[in-house]
Amino acid sequence: MYDNDPANAETYGNLYNWYAVDDERGICPEGFHVPTDVEYMELEMFLGMSWEDAHDSGWRGTDQGSQLAGNADLWNSGILENDPAFGSSGFLALPGGYRDYDDGYYTTVGSGGYFWSATAYGSSSAWYRLLHYYYAEVLRDLGTLRNGLSVRCVRD
Repeated sequence: MYDNDPANAETYGNLYNWYAVDDERGICPEGFHVPTDVEYMELEMFLGMSWEDAHDSGWRGTDQGSQLAGNADLWNSGILENDPAFGSSGFLALPGGYRDYDDGYYTTVGSGGYFWSATAYGSSSAWYRLLHYYYAEVLRDLGTLRNGLSVRCVRD
């Protein structure tokens, strides 16, 4: 939970390091799983992102970040929220921020939603997605496994 404050957990959910995502006991309820990097790409392409963009890293797409975000009152005002496609996918991602492992610092609640995928890259990183109030697009990048990010479970 952001800043170790239970009220933040009630609003945004908890933040997890990637080891919790990869734990064999499963972080998601029975019948659900953390989406892989490929499953996120499939969702992004379903929402109109090109194949080339979906397989790239960095900021990609057009308005897929706005489509995936939701609950406008929780987001800082910006391009993401002001895009006409905001909240249209039903995914309703929240800006829960993240926790940096190196210094334990929590940051970007209200500004960014960081979501782990179930796909590791080597022994020290995994793919994640970022939605940020200043962009309508989606960032695909590698994150340090020890950082705390949100997790979205999808039905099997």
